[in-house]
Amino acid sequence: MFKIIFSLFITMNIVASDSFNFSELRYSDAIGKHIQLKGKITFLQNGLKVFYSKFFKSLHYENDSLIYKENDKEIDLNDIQAGQIMSYFDILILLHNGDEEAYDGVFKVDKEGDMIILEPIGSIKNYIINIEMLKEKGELRQVKFFLKNNDSITISIDDKI
Repeated sequence: MFKIIFSLFITMNIVASDSFNFSELRYSDAIGKHIQLKGKITFLQNGLKVFYSKFFKSLHYENDSLIYKENDKEIDLNDIQAGQIMSYFDILILLHNGDEEAYDGVFKVDKEGDMIILEPIGSIKNYIINIEMLKEKGELRQVKFFLKNNDSITISIDDKI
């Protein structure tokens, strides 16, 4: 009995340790403005969940399926939108997991101090120019996407929940 309870406790701690408060700064070249968002991100075994508290929006990506909700109502995304969001999420999951060997074949990697610069090799290079990633003590702290349309998205991990 103790072993079962201990295993459940360890599993719950692992899941809980994968939730973070985060800040997201988006720059839109088309309108020349920055948009600041805050929320919670939870890395799951086969995906992630993002919740933007101020806007009551959430995205749940798991097992190659994406659900987008606003005010608890499910919103349909077109295939292109959903595909791009899932690609971003796949990249975030890859970067969060920290397996630099997994970057091979996906990115050309350059390191400048604590900053890791990733240049896409595959099809994602059609909409992402490069990615800057900052890690502290092996933990992902910030990711900045530079997009082909001159937009950028900066995600900063604020703290663990």
